Amino acid sequence: MMGVLLDLESTMNDAFTGTILQKLAAWGEDIRFHEIPGGNDLLPRAFLPQLQDEIQFERKMTKIVQNKDSVTIHSIQSNTIDRHSVTGDFAIVTIPFSILRFVEVEPRESFSYHKWKAIRELHYEACTKIGLEFKSKFWEKEGIFGGKTVTDLPIRFVYYPSYGIGTPGPAVILASYTREDDALRWGGLTEEERIRNALNNLAIIHGEDVYREFISGVSFDWSKDPQSLGCFAMYTPQQATELGPYIALPEGRVHFAGDHTSAMSGWVEGAIESGIRVAYNVNELPINGYGF
Repeated sequence: MMGVLLDLESTMNDAFTGTILQKLAAWGEDIRFHEIPGGNDLLPRAFLPQLQDEIQFERKMTKIVQNKDSVTIHSIQSNTIDRHSVTGDFAIVTIPFSILRFVEVEPRESFSYHKWKAIRELHYEACTKIGLEFKSKFWEKEGIFGGKTVTDLPIRFVYYPSYGIGTPGPAVILASYTREDDALRWGGLTEEERIRNALNNLAIIHGEDVYREFISGVSFDWSKDPQSLGCFAMYTPQQATELGPYIALPEGRVHFAGDHTSAMSGWVEGAIESGIRVAYNVNELPINGYGF
């Protein structure tokens, strides 16, 4: 029963501790959620006035070189294949370990054994989402105003918008949110097959009106995203004790941030928390690690 209602059937290989942490982040009387009207991308865009002259877009990190006095980040321009490098006193690496796995580190021993183990082994969940656009909010006629539907159908979770309730016109719902094995199955389908199957599943729940109301659909598979190679870090059994203590530790002049380095993996709160931690460490802690 728990497996079906909490969508745990596809995540039975995850550690119990990681599952509890994920659920505690979303449950409880004291938990508050915050929404950014207009879209979450407004958060990073708010930094542009101060940082736009410093940000370098379309550059993929290929190598980290550190010595006693500095760190150099090597990168390649995605659209021109031009090579670049930048040198500083410290480096703050925020990319997922799934991506860091493909970045060369020189000298290799500047990262500890435990850090390399974490980079190699930290588990990243597969996640797939499918959004469908409809001519009207037909679900509100059924008394559904926000919230979600849980089903044992392949779509698993359906999320209804919590904004624009009662207003006319088109609307989009998250018709399917799947994780791990369920997500990998969706990931093997074409875009057209995902949308068609999600629509068919939704029709079982809401009736044939979904076909008449349907406008368009889109899907996203995080496992196939070259910027993440997975949705978010989730411990498998024993990883909390074997890898957890070493994920966030700096390696010489290289520091690590991102939600995967926090206790709130998969949440924006975890990313913000990690940024505060690294900002403090860079400014307050002595350099330690390889050769320092």
